This record gives sequence, structure tokens and C-alpha cells, in this order.
Amino acid sequence: MLVVVGTLVLVIRVRYPGKPNIRLPASECNADLWNHVGEPQRLHVIAPCTSVEGRVVSLYRASDGDLHIELDPYNKSVLNVANAIHSKGHLVIEIICEHTPDNAQDAQACTGFTSEVVIPRIDDYIRVTGSYVTDRETGWNEIHPVTRIRRLI
Repeated sequence: MLVVVGTLVLVIRVRYPGKPNIRLPASECNADLWNHVGEPQRLHVIAPCTSVEGRVVSLYRASDGDLHIELDPYNKSVLNVANAIHSKGHLVIEIICEHTPDNAQDAQACTGFTSEVVIPRIDDYIRVTGSYVTDRETGWNEIHPVTRIRRLI
């Protein structure tokens, strides 16, 4: 039984390694965005700057003012096991301060900042550039904060 479980864990880790396929120079991402991320300590930075391509599956306005985008990534190596299980195999993308937050703490993080990131539509094929992180609360990998989004198709 232990061999079967061990083999299963190994297969899952190989299939969902949670590694960026592209590492860009840090100068390609806007480091100033981190000044407006609510609770940045909950995010473990894997790569300060990367790009990921994929199809937009859903858009969701979170109470903290961020726009959450679920992306079906072209290259699945960016996903980890938590993405596969809890995020339906999608990569979470977060455009910070996209709308007015519901509470004062999040509103303070967004004070004086207006996002200039272009918002995609569902089914758009995009390239998103930003910091590649693991959210310590959910365990899944994300691009957060997003520096830019380019619509490819």
C-alpha cells in the first residue's frame, strides 16, 4: 500500500511541479506593485518575474479589491498539486486594486493606486507577466501581482 501511495505522490509531483517555465529579468515586472498588495507576507515568491500564456476561464472580483482570473495555462508546469485539486487545474492570476475594496485595511493598500492592467475577457488567449508566487493560505501558485496582460488571440 505504501508503494502505491508513494508512486501516486511521485506521479502527481512530476505532473504538477509548480515551476515557472520562463524567468524574466526582475526589471520586466513592476516591483512598485508590491506596495499595494494586501498582506504580502502570505505570498512566497518563487520567481520575481515570469510570463505565462493560457486561456481565460473565469473572472471574479474579490472583496479585497483584486480581480481574480482563472487561467488554463498552456504549459501545465506552473501548476502545483493545490492548483490541480482546489483550483480545477487553473492558475490564479490577480490584478491588484482593480476595484474598490470592501474593508478599510485593503482600501489602505490601494490608496493612491489605480491599476492600468488591461482586463481580458473569458476565452481570450493571453500572456500574463508578473510575480510567480505560492499563496500560503491556499497552497496554490499564482501570478500576483500582475504587471501586464497582453491578448494574443
